Amino acid sequence: MTETSDHASEQIADNIRLHEKIARSYDQRHAEIYNAIEQQRLSESLANATGQIKSGGLRSMDYGCGAGNLTHHLIRLGHTVTAADVTPSFTQITSSFDPARITPFVLNGADMHEVESGSFDLIATYSVLHHIPDYITAIKEMIRVTKSGGIIYLDHEASPEHWNPSPALSEFRSKTIVRNSIGHYALCLLSPKWWMKRARKTWNPRYAEEGDIHVWPDDHIEWDAIRTLFTTEGVEILRDESYLLFQPHYDVNLWQEYRDRCTDMHIIVGRKR
Repeated sequence: MTETSDHASEQIADNIRLHEKIARSYDQRHAEIYNAIEQQRLSESLANATGQIKSGGLRSMDYGCGAGNLTHHLIRLGHTVTAADVTPSFTQITSSFDPARITPFVLNGADMHEVESGSFDLIATYSVLHHIPDYITAIKEMIRVTKSGGIIYLDHEASPEHWNPSPALSEFRSKTIVRNSIGHYALCLLSPKWWMKRARKTWNPRYAEEGDIHVWPDDHIEWDAIRTLFTTEGVEILRDESYLLFQPHYDVNLWQEYRDRCTDMHIIVGRKR
């Protein structure tokens, strides 16, 4: 095994360990995902993707299923779902929602060699790619196991504008900064967990509590590389769009004012020829 693959294996193991700890509180930790506005956007987006399927069925994989965010929507749309994740607890939690229509599948973090080519009508992933050491190879595997006419759906990763903010995005961010109270900082100073995070950040500036990897200015999701892969692997791009994610601490009217002026998230949807 090479030094690079050794490092990737360590990253995968750390990711599993971290997510096993928070599996049952994941939805509570991520209000930017589990809020009515973002869930409505996601519901409509997945319905649109479902309508683009030309492979004849609704057998789907929720790749990196987490607490079952995508799976819930896919089940409502009539799919049968394979809930796939490297973290076993996530596959168990998600498949328990509807055991008759949801099958758990534990990913190895590197490939899907156990899965036959052309097995799924749709593979969807949301806020997952930045956790995968080699996300390009992961997407290539997603394409392989998708049927001809099936859909590859990649959502909720940082848009190019996130890393190179436009004046509008910079302005929006300045208006939505959360300013913590003195009491908040006092509680932090009294928290051993806060001091532990500070120590880890000092030792490793790229420490991320949930094992994020590709979330830095010099190491983030490269959409041009994904577009090139789609072209090389015979995937027609149906959607390639950026959007402004809604977060619960935003004023809704302010968000609506800026949502057509700036972005911070991106989605690509393709159909395999």
